[in-house]
Amino acid sequence: MTMKVASILGVPFSTRSFDETVADLVERIQSGERTHVVTANPEIVMVARENKSFRTILEQAYVVPDGIGIVYAAKWTNQPIRERVTGIELLEALMREADRKHWNVYLLGAAPDVNRLAAERLAERFLGARIVGYRDGYFQKNEEEKVAQEIAERKPHLLFVALGAPKQDEWISSYWDRLQVPLVMGVGGSFDVIAGKVKRAPVLWQKLHLEWMYRLLSQPSRWKRQLAIPRFVFTVLWEKWGNRS
Repeated sequence: MTMKVASILGVPFSTRSFDETVADLVERIQSGERTHVVTANPEIVMVARENKSFRTILEQAYVVPDGIGIVYAAKWTNQPIRERVTGIELLEALMREADRKHWNVYLLGAAPDVNRLAAERLAERFLGARIVGYRDGYFQKNEEEKVAQEIAERKPHLLFVALGAPKQDEWISSYWDRLQVPLVMGVGGSFDVIAGKVKRAPVLWQKLHLEWMYRLLSQPSRWKRQLAIPRFVFTVLWEKWGNRS
């Protein structure tokens, strides 16, 4: 299936809307086309610029624009990305499909209590979906093969991995052949939100595209990570205008 993409600092983003993305991913699952979904924001793009192996992973994945900075960058460079496709909302949309189609779901990552709570709450909300397994992210390197094997044996249609970026997507890539899961998606801190441990920004902040500021105010320790945003903006504009000289 051909991907429609826009290149933002060398990272190929899907240009589909949120609803189109969900429909496309469902079609891929049903047709047997395996998909690694990456929800990428400006921070991820900047990591990819400095990490060649990670950039290669993104070049082979289905990358969606999780971050208003990506949408703005596309606008500045005259590329057709129309809206954000946020990780938490995409996860919930896929769970609604799992509910209707009785798909199997596995949750990997986050702290033990967060992982368990997220699994319980998703099971309560989406009764038709089958949570066939869940495991926290506190496992050692020498346990990874066993974890991947356990997931493969449960045969999920959807595997959500919350190990933080870029680690989660590197892990998915490393065990891609072993997992044999139709759709695998890195979900960052989504389990924390689902479990009720972290509050998502209020709707007004979301509409004003200020979720990044809400997260920074709620978690001041994120300030170093947020420095990626001005660096991203500067780099996009520098490449746009610099190439004209």
